[in-house]
Amino acid sequence: MKLEQIVYALEIARCGSISKAAKNLLLTQPNLSSSIKNLEDDIGFKIFQRLPRGVSVTNKGAQFLEYAESICRDVENINSIGSNSNSLTPINFSLSTQSFSYIMDNFLALHSNYNSNITNFKIKHSHYFEVLDDVVRKQSDIGIISISNEHMDLWNKLFKSKNIEFNPLTSGKLHGYILDSHPLFNKEKLVIEDLFEYPLVTCNHDDYNALYSNDFYKNKLSFKNNILVSDYGALIYTMESVNAATIILKLENSYTKLYFDSSHKGRYVNIDVLPEITLGWIKLIDSPISSIASEFIDLITK
Repeated sequence: MKLEQIVYALEIARCGSISKAAKNLLLTQPNLSSSIKNLEDDIGFKIFQRLPRGVSVTNKGAQFLEYAESICRDVENINSIGSNSNSLTPINFSLSTQSFSYIMDNFLALHSNYNSNITNFKIKHSHYFEVLDDVVRKQSDIGIISISNEHMDLWNKLFKSKNIEFNPLTSGKLHGYILDSHPLFNKEKLVIEDLFEYPLVTCNHDDYNALYSNDFYKNKLSFKNNILVSDYGALIYTMESVNAATIILKLENSYTKLYFDSSHKGRYVNIDVLPEITLGWIKLIDSPISSIASEFIDLITK
């Protein structure tokens, strides 16, 4: 007697028909009939009485099915021991990244897939060099950084020196960005030069600030006042308070918004002089990534 035969017998009793049970079990009717006959031969009595239309359960068959249901419940309980132990094992995932809304949204989406488990999820928003260090020191499973295509050769040398593998995700262009509270938000034709009379606020987490600090780009983008802040909460507060603009990466295949800002609409302003930026994820070359990290990568590459 096999467990699958017990399951087959219970399904036939539930359906009252061998043909219907065969469809539900994805078996042919002859194979199911043969399996039940072998079961009845093994136990020495008939479970079912064959009728012109369907089957009926014999007296001994009814007793058998009571035990069969108990056996199946016990098997389910045994299997649940393994699944419960898995749910008690924490699922760990650590991500170090520059601040991108679509990265954060997918991080939260990944976490929601494991609501029934014990989880230790960590996301750290950092300067790109800190992201590199977190991956090198194995404090993060993977890192997310954006790099200037203009400096790609230098970045590749840096990656090689740190034994890091860079995997491109998407690319985009740097744009000026203002909130809907800005006086020029509704101007029909808005160019970056229109914003030069207003402050520019940048965050020291971003590669964009390093680009803007370059004398060539700074001369091309002649903002009257420059403000550097250490976090995105301060960046948004500054934009609201003094009508400042900022520089933000607009990605090709995903939306972009200021990560900590859900209360404002924003408007992009094209900047021709700044180079294209590539967004990608990094890992140590000789370290395999975990299954949870692979799942996150699948999310952000869709």
